[in-house]
Amino acid sequence: MILSIVIPAYNESDNIETTVEEILAITSKRHNIDNTKVIVIDDHSSDNTYEVVNNMNDSKVSCLRLSRQSGSHTALRAGLMEADGDIALCISADGQDDPNCLGEMISKWNSGYKIVWALRKTRDNESYFSRLFAQVFYWILFWTARKDLSGIDLSRADFYLLDRVVVKAINSCEERNSSIFGLIAWLGFKQGFVEYERRKRKTGSSKWNFRSRLRLAKDWVIAFSGFPLKLMTVVGFFVAFAGFSYSVLLIINAVFIGKPVQGWSSTMVVILLLGGLQMIMFGIVGEYLWRNLEESRKRPLYFIEKSTLKSKD
Repeated sequence: MILSIVIPAYNESDNIETTVEEILAITSKRHNIDNTKVIVIDDHSSDNTYEVVNNMNDSKVSCLRLSRQSGSHTALRAGLMEADGDIALCISADGQDDPNCLGEMISKWNSGYKIVWALRKTRDNESYFSRLFAQVFYWILFWTARKDLSGIDLSRADFYLLDRVVVKAINSCEERNSSIFGLIAWLGFKQGFVEYERRKRKTGSSKWNFRSRLRLAKDWVIAFSGFPLKLMTVVGFFVAFAGFSYSVLLIINAVFIGKPVQGWSSTMVVILLLGGLQMIMFGIVGEYLWRNLEESRKRPLYFIEKSTLKSKD
């Protein structure tokens, strides 16, 4: 069995060598792995991440450097394009993901699972707000996309193991604005999970911030669900019904009760409310139109600035 290991890295020069060495030490002890290939994708780091990997001088380890910072999900897509193993392990570069559960993940794969998620056992070391955001975030995503992963809590997912057939399926999907997690969930296949204890970062701080989470949520919902557009229709009917009801109330007040509404305050409230709703709806339509424009351009998802891999030409 050939194992490909894909590691996206951004400014991880202090962690990447230790992470790669630990993974290689673990895989070397497994007799069912004939060959291991580690592919590090440098997401255009401002430090010397690429040079650190290049200087490891290990034939099992290669590195690609993207021409611009594109995010971890695009970096993973770039790595999976180069992954030619029977299975591919996608894991982070900061050392928080524990590769010691690889044996259990391979056992799941041997039993027929095409995708095996590694879920952290607990998020107690995070703030209450972070845990709440993660739970609400994934609940909304799966509710809008209507996906069922048989009880797999992706709010605790960190890294995963993919069968070769899944890697090929991902590589066949060429859309630009997409979530790799959402794409894997959308693909289907038989999916399972293992649990592990997440470790602390060795050095540095996480690049996964609140803004990144919001961008991921937007890309996931728009890429895999038409729910926002359908919601616009429902809200439009609701606002139209409310406006009609309010106009009937004004007529009754003016004609039958003799107390017409005085002043312009109520009129301005209605105008501002309707104007705000219309702007939000135009924004949602604009997001879909922008993504259609992006896809129609057929630009490559990424460019390789330099690579330690031998050219395929």
